[in-house]
Amino acid sequence: MKKAIAMLLAGVMTLSLTACSGNTASETNSGTGENNAAGSTAAVQESTTSQGGEGGEAENGEVVEITVQSWQYALGNYKGFTEDDELTQAIADEFNATHPGIHATVKIMRQEDHYNALKVDFAAGSAPDVIGIAPGADLEQYKSQLAPLADYASQDLGEDWQDKFTEASFTTIKLSGDEIYAFPSAMSAAGTVWYNNKLMTENGVESFPATWEELQTAAQTLRGAGQIPLMFGGKDNWQNYDMFITIMATINKDLCNGIFALENEWTESDVVKAFDYYQKLFTDGIVQDGALSTTLYNEGYSQWKDDDGNSTIPMIFNGSWDMGSLKAENSFYENFSSNDIKVATMPSIEGKPGAVLTAPDVAWGVNANSANKEAAWEFVKWLCYDMQQEVVDGLGFFSVLKDAPSPTVDLTDDYKAAYDVISAAAASDNTVGFRSSFYTKLNDALFDQLQLLGTGAATPEEAAAAMAEAAAGISK
Repeated sequence: MKKAIAMLLAGVMTLSLTACSGNTASETNSGTGENNAAGSTAAVQESTTSQGGEGGEAENGEVVEITVQSWQYALGNYKGFTEDDELTQAIADEFNATHPGIHATVKIMRQEDHYNALKVDFAAGSAPDVIGIAPGADLEQYKSQLAPLADYASQDLGEDWQDKFTEASFTTIKLSGDEIYAFPSAMSAAGTVWYNNKLMTENGVESFPATWEELQTAAQTLRGAGQIPLMFGGKDNWQNYDMFITIMATINKDLCNGIFALENEWTESDVVKAFDYYQKLFTDGIVQDGALSTTLYNEGYSQWKDDDGNSTIPMIFNGSWDMGSLKAENSFYENFSSNDIKVATMPSIEGKPGAVLTAPDVAWGVNANSANKEAAWEFVKWLCYDMQQEVVDGLGFFSVLKDAPSPTVDLTDDYKAAYDVISAAAASDNTVGFRSSFYTKLNDALFDQLQLLGTGAATPEEAAAAMAEAAAGISK
């Protein structure tokens, strides 16, 4: 791909997730509601097993040792494990038991500790064989120290291996250049609307709005009934990015990709139109009064669901990570589910269906200087291809494969319904694979312009011109 776009678009998570992968300095809590479960763990968790797997040793009698390091596994509660040390042990045990001749030692640590350790270990020549890496700025920083993986994939998965994966799962990875330096293991989805169907119907909205015009009407109906319309965390940079990119991608997905990659002009008419629709959220009363001074977590979300499962607002702009609230084991589930909780993509704009933002929560690379690159690739392939059933069974994440397996674990009907809606959207062509730009200056400028649009201090044309000026000042 052209050198001019070697600097890439960052996948934020979220999925922490939400939000959940490498955040820019201005996005310390980058908006996936699940955040980084592993990121809150102060101590490093390390797991290994005493043997090289049930199959025993390799043909030559030796076991190849590899080390794996990351800040999270993007596998939800894999096999029922939720604690970092238990999850780490389960991953190591499963891989080692099914890969005779290879023995993996797996480490999981705080995200910042992981990247700080990589800097030291790469310099010392002692970096892990397999490395968890956030697609985007982090991949760009470390790609010169990672091995290209496309040849491995072609050999093991076939020459058509790229056709097996969803387009969005590799968007930011492919923008890193002509080589594939990492493989994604799981996806989260942002840009969706969760709604309390009981509260909606009780207040005069019989079904979720299918079009933008119906959304405007529904908002006014809810306001007339004394209800908050769409809860939006307009104080959060991640909520603003998710909302604008969702609108922009719905109007023109290719142009959305182009402006964030600095390949297209921010002054193009469809960009101005997207800014106009964003401003209408405020001028038409679609989002709540005071949205620009509201953070979603926990100011807005506490009204959507409190600790007892009470919900007092009809709609909230959020992502796939909220599926966790629909698990039967939650103490609040019975009360919360009585509201008939559902999820939908944003309403269509001018006949175009609402887009969703899907991005890998973590990708996996192989150390270019590893003495055991083939064994390291086996771990990457296992996690990113062979283990996709465990990804969807982990709850809260989606497969990177087009032909994604269906969950085999017991789920509530509410969870199944939400999963079906979001997974179908995530597997469709109507997605973009990022939730912000790689360029900090562009992100900062976009947040500023969206705030100005929300207050009426800028017009859509002025916002577009300001973004063009910011983009022009970025070195490609």
